[in-house]
Amino acid sequence: MLPKWIKNKLMLFLLLMSYSMISAQVKQISIDEAIESAIKTHPLNGQKNLLTDQSNLNIKYLKKKNLPDIDFNAQASLQSESIDLEFPLPNFEPISLPLYRAQADIESNYLIYDGGVKKALINNEKLKSKIEQQDIETKLYQLKGNVVDIYYSIMLLEKQKDILDSSMIVLTTQENIVQSAIKNGVALRSDLDKLAMEKIKINQRKALIQNKIITLKVVLGDLTGLDLSKAEFTLPLSFEKSNVDWSNRPEYILFKDKKELLEQSKSIIKAKKKPKVVLFAKAGVGYPNPFNFFDDNIAPYAIGGVKFMWNIWDWKKSSIEEQKLELKKLFIDNQKSILDENIKKQINKLVSEIEGIESNKHFDEELIEKQEIIIETIKNQYQNGIANISDYTKELNIKTIMEIQSAIHDLEEQKLKYKLKILLNK
Repeated sequence: MLPKWIKNKLMLFLLLMSYSMISAQVKQISIDEAIESAIKTHPLNGQKNLLTDQSNLNIKYLKKKNLPDIDFNAQASLQSESIDLEFPLPNFEPISLPLYRAQADIESNYLIYDGGVKKALINNEKLKSKIEQQDIETKLYQLKGNVVDIYYSIMLLEKQKDILDSSMIVLTTQENIVQSAIKNGVALRSDLDKLAMEKIKINQRKALIQNKIITLKVVLGDLTGLDLSKAEFTLPLSFEKSNVDWSNRPEYILFKDKKELLEQSKSIIKAKKKPKVVLFAKAGVGYPNPFNFFDDNIAPYAIGGVKFMWNIWDWKKSSIEEQKLELKKLFIDNQKSILDENIKKQINKLVSEIEGIESNKHFDEELIEKQEIIIETIKNQYQNGIANISDYTKELNIKTIMEIQSAIHDLEEQKLKYKLKILLNK
């Protein structure tokens, strides 16, 4: 037989091991981690790399656009008539061009100066890619609200379970008192049955709550990509409204990028109005010689030169294009103003609700304190035979409802503060 001190140490070791195993299985998940995971695992994130690859290909194409192009051309034709020229002079043979002709050549054009169009188009493409990426960020930003609603719903249900557990402990304690009273002949067996019925009702409510928790955890798990079956949720640090500034929200960054793109598009319009210089060359073989009217034999030919182009008058089409761009910027400013107004309304609504809860919290505390006094009074009256067990359970249920209502107010306040934090993108 083992000594007592060894048994005690062995028991302590087993308890520590059990606690470690439970701790390893349960993982705490904060709301920030849930939001971060929801954004990270969302399918929209997969589009970012695709958009980057697409933009890189577009830029690669634009960089090659001004390189010399080389085309091979071949042509053959047969006609019903041709030119016949006879000269009434000695030693001048008549000219008779053949009815058929053929030629093959290689032609190249090289735009050596485009007025800055290529550079402007590349910058334009980079800004477009930036806007597409920011548009994804804006869409992912909307996920935060969904995560917050589900997360706090789970926490509220967990809190309700804890309150019901506390009520169960109180009922169990009272059950022990009633059992002693029955033994002493001062209480009825039916009182014990009534307490047992209340415990059954609490277990039933707990089972329904647990089913809701499991369902919401599955929904949140699908949204975040996390296994939340054994997760514990924690309240975030309190957020206090200090500086009401929401200019760093993703929508405003998107507005800014769009206006920058419109402004940059003006450089494309200006570049297209500038002169352009093209080198060109063509070399081949033809029958008859296409460049020599008097040569009706198979002959090589070539031509090369420089071409200068400048659209000196476009009937103010460029000016109209710039006016259209300015109009689009005004549309963006209007969208920004609309969003500003909506956010202001949401902030005022959230602040008003938060202040309303904060100003009434002390009522919950006072009501619970008063109800505890009433329960203690009923408990003493029951022991003295003045009140019955139904009076006790009724007042205990009222206290449970009050505690749940108080928990709802507390968590609702935390939820509203966190939504305000998200609204301001803090």
